[in-house]
Amino acid sequence: MASRFTPSQEDYLETIYDLSQQGEGVRVTDIAASLGIAKSSVHLAVHVLKDQALVTQEHYGHVCLTPEGLTAAALVRQKHNAVLTLLSKVLCVDPVTAEEEACKIEHLISDDTFEKIVAFTKAFVKGQAESS
Repeated sequence: MASRFTPSQEDYLETIYDLSQQGEGVRVTDIAASLGIAKSSVHLAVHVLKDQALVTQEHYGHVCLTPEGLTAAALVRQKHNAVLTLLSKVLCVDPVTAEEEACKIEHLISDDTFEKIVAFTKAFVKGQAESS
């Protein structure tokens, strides 16, 4: 199933997800720094994500993922990691290139393709470990 979110929205969700894993609240400043964009752009994006019930934010407070936002963000992160593993461990793509391309591909793959990439890379890595 195709995502109902734009690549930009997925990037915001993934960034908020990643930053929230550090255990501290996620500030607009943190999101802007992580994405290398202006705080004003983040404010606009957070407003859209709030309208879609994907995040909450008290006035000038921390940005938090809602349960739906958390689910969407975790799926984007999982797709990113699966593609990154395929590119770096299976295809031996340069780590910098693999990271850049995983960021682009994560937005394009279907859930079915994602599941097949995960299954393939698990089998490949397991086969590599067994042959060592």
